[in-house]
Amino acid sequence: MDRIKVLVVDDSVFMRGVIKGILKNSEEIEVAALAGNGADALEILKQEKIDVVTMDVEMPGMNGLEALRVIIETAPIPVIMISSHTRREAVVTIQSLDIGAVDFITKPSAGLNNDFYRFKRELKQKIVMASKVRLVGRRPHNGPVLKVPKAEGLNGDSVRYIIAIGSSTGGPMALQRVLPVIPGSVAGAVMVVQHMPPGFTKSLAERLDTLCHLKVREAQDMEQVKAGHYYIAQRDYHMRVVPRACEGEYIIRLDRGAAVSGHRPSVDVLFESLGQVPTEKTVAVLMTGMGSDGSEGLAKLKKLRGCSAIAQDKESSIVFGMPGTAIKKGLVDKVTDVDSIGEEILKSLEV
Repeated sequence: MDRIKVLVVDDSVFMRGVIKGILKNSEEIEVAALAGNGADALEILKQEKIDVVTMDVEMPGMNGLEALRVIIETAPIPVIMISSHTRREAVVTIQSLDIGAVDFITKPSAGLNNDFYRFKRELKQKIVMASKVRLVGRRPHNGPVLKVPKAEGLNGDSVRYIIAIGSSTGGPMALQRVLPVIPGSVAGAVMVVQHMPPGFTKSLAERLDTLCHLKVREAQDMEQVKAGHYYIAQRDYHMRVVPRACEGEYIIRLDRGAAVSGHRPSVDVLFESLGQVPTEKTVAVLMTGMGSDGSEGLAKLKKLRGCSAIAQDKESSIVFGMPGTAIKKGLVDKVTDVDSIGEEILKSLEV
């Protein structure tokens, strides 16, 4: 079996050596070339057959974002961004996912052995995953925003519907094509679990807030759920929706309980919690992502109180793991491409 040929791009000689050292004994992966900046990487790509690129975000000369744009526009191959934990790099990393990067990994924290092992594990896993993905390109949704009338007799914050969305690899780009379709008039709230490292969900929320008709924010513990808002789970915290004593009022609870389905936050945890939330309608959506997170929670939600379940199709998914598992288990009512998910959500809310 041919090994996956990787181009490692980083201005740090030390970091290039770290990545090369991690991959040198892999039976599946081969470091085919090294580059110190984006311009050198583009020259190598003209000459070498490369399957996956790992790309540092910040570099002198042509940085990772600039090089990524050229790669996506000219000869698209899977790119994994390598990011620091800084606020600035979190913002730039979210931009890279919008442009077309398949995924990203945060650099290991200095002096933390456990974090180095995390980086080593993720690097290998994500390179193998990236070598198998189907690049779908950028196709922002340009269709009309559909109208859903507010429920009569409810105040502006009352929640008639809950729309719960789970996503992982490829999710930030998919969310940018789904969430802007939901109109500001909807009498409901949208709860999102997107698998991301700490510090990145806030940047994702800020980015989505510039694109959407509803207010997008990173969820806070004990916060009241209001209609017309998107709530994105914080990294490393499970997110649940819990009814309050007042009819039609709900709050968000965050906790750092054990990982579920390998994740914290877990889509399973969010979906299962909605089984105790007596909204008029609940819509559960599973989009692109590795693994099977969401399927068990969806099964429990359907058993407890029912919901409309929508899954992203294989053709428009970067990775078909999460939606594919739910489809195989017979839990999904509608399978559709990413650009039709927003419309299908709104159809599910129609009386």
